[in-house]
Amino acid sequence: MTRVAGRSLSSGSGAVQRKRSHALFRWIAGGAAVVLAGAAAWVLAQPERWDGWRTFWVGPDRERFPVHGIDVSHHQGPIDWARVKASGQAFAFIKATEGADFRDTRFGDNWRRARAEGLITGAYHYFTFCSPGVAQAENFLAVAPRERPVLPLAVDVEFTGNCVGWESVAQIRDELLAFMEHVRAHVGAAPLLYTTEEVRLELVPPELREHSYWVRSLWGEPSATIDWHFWQYSDTGSVPGIRGEVDLNVFSGAPGVWQSLLDAARAP
Repeated sequence: MTRVAGRSLSSGSGAVQRKRSHALFRWIAGGAAVVLAGAAAWVLAQPERWDGWRTFWVGPDRERFPVHGIDVSHHQGPIDWARVKASGQAFAFIKATEGADFRDTRFGDNWRRARAEGLITGAYHYFTFCSPGVAQAENFLAVAPRERPVLPLAVDVEFTGNCVGWESVAQIRDELLAFMEHVRAHVGAAPLLYTTEEVRLELVPPELREHSYWVRSLWGEPSATIDWHFWQYSDTGSVPGIRGEVDLNVFSGAPGVWQSLLDAARAP
């Protein structure tokens, strides 16, 4: 090995390599910091994106939306409603029917037990794209209780899991309108429409665009242009008393508004 002034050349070259490695590390770390800072500034400069991430990770602002609830069906299996209530849930939408002939096997039990624990309940119907709207409304009305206080009836309109019996959007809209009008004629009010903002524009008849909604929006608060009363903000929630994932919701208003809704629901 060649030596210069009592020091090996290999030792000198090793020191140079270490300096280069340290410089490269500092360069990478500095670049990453700049990228992260830029990304953070970009998100914070766009409130709707920050709202979306906050909703995804921690849920809606509890000061603005203090009234929380869930929606369930037979998919959740047996539910310990006492634990659900103790966790802070105030209401529950419970699946009653689907299409023209399906009736949720756990509806009656869920309804009775939830109310026994003090939750305010509401029945919902899953609207299919292969059965006449009036026939679906009759199925729903035969199951949905009328006892008070109760949340508004609701109808779930979505593509996910739906059948494809009808060939056009126009036919879906016509049958949905028939469903809504039939329910209105029998109970005095049309159901809430559960849907996403995209499906609302694509499937909901123009006559119902200004209707009251229960909106599914997993990435931020629903648009202020929609008259929404309930917001489903997660479909992967965890609530004591329920095994597995469950949908999480909030009411649109403050406790005083919620109480006014309940008082109106108690009125004869």
